[in-house]
Amino acid sequence: MLAYYHLETLLPRLFAFLIAMTLHDTAHAGVAWLLGDRTARDSKRFSLNPLAHLDVLGLAMIVFGPYGWSKKMPVDSDRFPKNKKLSLTIVYLAGPLTNLVLVLFFWWLYFYLPALLGAASESLVVEQWRVYLQYCVIVNLMIGLIHLLPLYPLDGWYIWRGFFSTPKQRWIDRQQIKALILVIVLMVTPIGQWALSGIYPYAVKVIMHLYSL
Repeated sequence: MLAYYHLETLLPRLFAFLIAMTLHDTAHAGVAWLLGDRTARDSKRFSLNPLAHLDVLGLAMIVFGPYGWSKKMPVDSDRFPKNKKLSLTIVYLAGPLTNLVLVLFFWWLYFYLPALLGAASESLVVEQWRVYLQYCVIVNLMIGLIHLLPLYPLDGWYIWRGFFSTPKQRWIDRQQIKALILVIVLMVTPIGQWALSGIYPYAVKVIMHLYSL
């Protein structure tokens, strides 16, 4: 796992987080716009500029721990002209799926970097960039997996909510506070880091299997 408190890992972690967060949120905003909701675009969130998405506290948390977050993405389901429930599910699914695609891209780049740079695999430049790419893989993988969890206010809450009928959605909405408390507990206690430490090796095996196909 990441050495969260080591200053020597700070730049790679911030680099990876900014890429993961920016593309995650831009994917949300872009898909929402394509499906008819321009709320995020009008709020200047359909942008590849990290400053458009940064949350100060969320960024600070990256410095001290494995967790961080960006500003909440404004989405108005009433603006979707067709099948509001399905459209909302697709919008929230776009973020974590983008992160998982980035995992495959950065993993590929990690192995093919020497050929792209025309350098030996053991060269100092390659090794330095591989540190950044390794963190890009880890951070995108963690963000992608975490946001598939059915916990408020993560994307997974809205993704899985979309598979239920309207009456059950109302019941789910009443559980938001409980789900939020659970997320806070996972963030401020060792339980969350322990869970991530258990999930990560299995996720890596899945990626390696995909590369072997």
